[in-house]
This record gives sequence, C-alpha cells and structure tokens, in this order.
Amino acid sequence: MKHHPRPFALATSALLLSLSLLAPPAVRAQTVRQAAANLGGPSALANGATHARRRRIVAPRVAETPDGTRVTVAADAPLGDYSTSRDSELFRVLIPQSETALNGDGALRGRGFDDARVEAEGDAVRLSFRPAPDVTVRVTQGFNRLDLLFAPRAAQTSPATAPVSPLPAALLSSAPAASPTPAALPDAERGAAELLLRRVTELEARVRELESRQNGATAAHTAPDAATATTSHTETAAAAPRGTNARASNDPHAGHGDAGVAAATQDNGVHDEHTGPPRLQIQGFADLGFRATNEPGRTSSFGLGQLDLFLTSRLSEKFSVLGELIVEAGEDNAFNFEIHRLLLRYQHSDHLALSAGRYHTAIGYFNTAYHHGAWFQTAANRPLIYAFESKGGILPLHNVGLSAQGRVPRAPWGLRYVVELGNGRAARSPQDRAVQTSVDENNGKAFNVALFARPRQVQGLQAGFSVYRDRLTPRDAPNVGQTITAAHLVYQNSLYELLNEAVLLRHSTEARTSHALGLYTQFSRRFGRSRPYFRYQHLNVPEGFPLFPNAGRRNGPSLGLRYDVSDYAALKLQYDRTWRRRLTTLDELIMQLAFTF
Repeated sequence: MKHHPRPFALATSALLLSLSLLAPPAVRAQTVRQAAANLGGPSALANGATHARRRRIVAPRVAETPDGTRVTVAADAPLGDYSTSRDSELFRVLIPQSETALNGDGALRGRGFDDARVEAEGDAVRLSFRPAPDVTVRVTQGFNRLDLLFAPRAAQTSPATAPVSPLPAALLSSAPAASPTPAALPDAERGAAELLLRRVTELEARVRELESRQNGATAAHTAPDAATATTSHTETAAAAPRGTNARASNDPHAGHGDAGVAAATQDNGVHDEHTGPPRLQIQGFADLGFRATNEPGRTSSFGLGQLDLFLTSRLSEKFSVLGELIVEAGEDNAFNFEIHRLLLRYQHSDHLALSAGRYHTAIGYFNTAYHHGAWFQTAANRPLIYAFESKGGILPLHNVGLSAQGRVPRAPWGLRYVVELGNGRAARSPQDRAVQTSVDENNGKAFNVALFARPRQVQGLQAGFSVYRDRLTPRDAPNVGQTITAAHLVYQNSLYELLNEAVLLRHSTEARTSHALGLYTQFSRRFGRSRPYFRYQHLNVPEGFPLFPNAGRRNGPSLGLRYDVSDYAALKLQYDRTWRRRLTTLDELIMQLAFTF
C-alpha cells in the first residue's frame, strides 16, 4: 500500500497560504534612499548554464569626489551586459534581465546631476539621470557593480574626453612662435581668420565625437564576458554624442552560474560577429569558517571551505563554455579536486538554450539559485535537503547529460521551463561516487522537468515545481523506481527574502513504496549592511528507506546574522539546533567569512 505522508500535505498548504499573503496588487514605489542596499544576497537562479531568476538591482549610492560625483549601482550578479544612451536631457543605463524593488523618482542628489529615476522596464531595470550642464558621464564596470562618474568636462583626462589639438602636430611645430589673434589683424584679414577659427572649432568637436564613438565601440567589443569579470572590467566612455546608443547585447540569463557571454553591438544595434580566439575568464569564490559543536567525536575547528574557480569562455556569438572547479579539504585534511560543472552551451534565443555536460540538477529552487560560492547565499550553510552528495545529501544535485531551457512562448506569468536528461545517481554500492560523471551503471537515464513562473505584477515573486524520474539498480537488492517531486515559493526584493520549498522522494520496489519528505522555510530582512535571518528545516527519511536507511529524521531552527564587511566579503554568524531521531540533540555554532575575488 502506498503511504503519502501528512507533512507533505501540510507543506503544500503552507506554500499556498504564503502565496496568498505575498501577492500584493503591485510593488510599492520606493525612493532610492528609502530602499536598503542588498550587496551580498544570493545569485541569480541558474540551471547548468542558464539563470532562471533575474538579477536584483539595489539602491544606488552617491559620493562626492575630487573628480566629480560618483554613483555606485550594485547587484547580486555580474553587470557586464549593461548598456548606456544619452539624449539632449537624460543619461540612461539599461540593465537587462534584472529586477528591483525601487520604482519611481529617487531622492538621490549630487553636484553632477539634478535627480535620478529607477524603474522596471519589462525584464530590465532602467536608471535615468539628468546631468548638469557641461558634465560628462563615464562608466566603469566591476564584477557586480557600475560606477558612474559625473565630472566637469575640464576634469576629464581619459582619451575619450581629453581636449583635442585643433591643428595637427606637424603644422603646430612649423607655425610661428606668436600667431596674431583676429583682433590684431587688419580688417581685410580679420573676417577670414574668424571664419578659419570657427571651422577649426567645428572640426575639433567632430574629432572628439568620432573618438568618443570609436572608444565606446572598442570598449564594448573588447569587454570581458558578462558573467566572467575578474577584477575591474573595461572602462567605457559613456559620454557619447547626443542621440547615440552604445549598447552591449545581453544573454538573458547572465550572472554567476551561467556562461553569460554576450556579443558586442554597434551603435545601430546590429550584432558584431565574434572574432579572435576564445578568452578564458576566471572568477574566484572562497570561504573560511569556525565550527563549535556538541556532537560526540567532533572538536571545535577552524577550516577552509571550498575554493571555487568559476570559468567561462565565449567561442562564438551563439556558443559558450562554463566550468566550475572546486578544491576542498576532506575529513582527513587532504585537499580534493573535482570538476563540479562543465558545460558547452548554445543560445538559440530567449526561448531555447541547449547545454551539454555536467550541470546542477534543476530540482526545486535552491540547487540552481545558489551554487558553490558561499558568498552568494544568505546563510552559512545549505538546507538539509540540499546537502551535496559528498556531504551525505539524498538528492541527485549533480548530473551529466543534456539540458534545454528557456521562456515559454506567449505564456502568461513569465513562465519558463527546464528539461534535463542525464546519467542519474549511482546506487550499486555505497562506496561508488554518487555522481556518474564518466560511466552510467545501467542503460536507464534520469529525466527531469521543471516549470516556474515570475509574474511581472509582483516583482521578486517566483513559484514553480519539478518532477525528477530515474531507475536505480543497487547490487544484491531489488531495483528502485525513484520519483522526486519538488515545489517552491520564493519572494525576494532589496529588503526581504522569503524562501519556501518542499521535496517528496518516492522509492518504489516490487515489495513496497516508501516516501521521504524534506522542507524548509527561510526569512531574512536587510538593515543597511546587516541581514538577520531565520530558517526552520525538516527532513524525515523513514527507517529502511531504500538506499538511505540511516539518514533518519532531522529538524530544527537556525538563527543567524550576515554582515557585508565590503561589497565582496561577508561575515556570517549562525546557530543551529537540530533534533535527531534516536540521537542526542545537536547544537552547532558557525562563523564564516565568505568572499569573491
């Protein structure tokens, strides 16, 4: 007889109740100063090489410097695919595949501009500024931030804005030491001299315009890929002539966890063909921690976490490569090296992207929203149900095979899909590696389908489900039919984070059918650079459950605080209390410093 656990029904009801509470008629408008910054939040959702959640743009910050007014715009993922434009009044920055809780006139003020406006525009976020007279704007892009410098023209010293000599150097070297001014010339010659000076001034302005346009196009063409910035990306001269639009085409799912590589575009918006050999880009993530626990046999220890080297390279306008290399110390203090992701990706359109290689399985939300960089996630550790296979996790979080993902054409609520086909998880022996990277132990293949919606009416809301199916063949035991059903409801903006997920595992043999349930809820709110958070989680694997007979039942709360010590480093303090079936209650204190470089 099949038994469906009551906790799963309760979890489903809780998700539906949360959905009704989290669906306001519209996102409330906030000013730029009223919204709190969110620099250290999680990354955009990704499947293998495709993000499912838009980047979050947080409140800009302004600072007056000797060079001019500097505005810093930050996000929770790289911003290499931004574009700029300028007309007679406004300077605009467009950031595609992004979202923000800010909407409307901002209270941001500075000497270099009159006001600012941040607003959602479809799947993009647009920032508009009204520069002061005789002010030019220059944009510098780092990993996950943009620095806009509003500087007087006289202060500009970059090649794109430096004063241009009105005459060639060869002519200047042969000119008289003291050339007469038009006023000192005879009347007959004064008119011709004034006409010549006006002509020289017009030519000087034209040269500056051509240099600005050329430097902008060159910077866009040679800029590193959107998701692969290492330190400071190219400095783009954004003081383009009025009416021009220096844009960079965007991958619809740019960010960490994605190849995120984009073709540069000319001012006319036509894609510039990829030329030259591929360029490998590297981004690093790491963490250092301290753990104190009352678990028998364990001592309080400092420890290095994972060293995550995130690699991307663009092969052509449509093809890109993503790799994620992890170096981590085991219980024996020896370092282990593993390729956790390696994907070749073909981006046909926003409706279809194909990937081949090793990927993170799109089961639920967390596994493809938060990869191996601890800096992205709010908490110091992952929920119990999303523990990696090497840490005793019961879900097949890594797979090797093929995947397809994209937006469902003409579907409401921003509906997207993911379809995956891979080797699945090993089950023949507990000593085998869980991820079948090279050889599958049987001819059957694992299949996963996920659907999720991001309605524009409620910015920051995402809801969806996934169904995973595989056939496991353990040695000296009956074959197991495995079905994993997951559902999630997530709401995030610049201030709040609410994550809700439930996962049901169904293992069926000829003799019986068993179920295991896992769920968690996590809530946090940002106060400046601080983000306190609370999480409650529950994992119940019944005794004798096929393949995981000793997983047992674990549940309890976690209470923590994350503090962003800089834009690229976060300090976390977390306390976990876990009740365990037939075991002592576990208390654990975790301190973690996570950073990116």
